[in-house]
This record gives sequence, structure tokens and C-alpha cells, in this order.
Amino acid sequence: MSDLILHWCENCGKEETLTSEQGYKAGWDFPPRFGAFGVVSQRTCGNCQIDTSAWWQMAVLKKRYEELSDKHKATVLRILGEQK
Repeated sequence: MSDLILHWCENCGKEETLTSEQGYKAGWDFPPRFGAFGVVSQRTCGNCQIDTSAWWQMAVLKKRYEELSDKHKATVLRILGEQK
């Protein structure tokens, strides 16, 4: 049986405890099927868009951490604190 992982959406705040495969099938952009734990990438549910993620702000819009909103800074810190 696969391990359960708390999937959390940085945009809408939705949380679900799913296996990696269940999350992937439900449209979650979440490690380990999408990205890696402890590495900044989007953490979004199947209903939210990538272009509102902290990853988008940094990778596409080229914002430095200091230029992010408080919400995006909190997301980055949460990602960097994930168990690898």
C-alpha cells in the first residue's frame, strides 16, 4: 500500500490526505509525482491555476524572495521545511 501524503493547495487552502497516485489522478501538482519535497514548485489542487503560485512568481516573473507577497513567502518557507 502506498504512503498517504498531506496534499495542500497554496492558492485555495484545500487539504487532502491522499497517496501520490490518488493526488496525481485528482489533478494535484504535488510531490513526489510532480516536483520534489523541499524544492520550490507549485503546490496546487486540481481546481487552482499554476500562474498564482509562488513558483510562478519566482520562475516565470523572476521575482526574488524579498519581492514576494507575504502569502508567497509563507508558501516558500513551508516548502523548504518539508521532509525530503
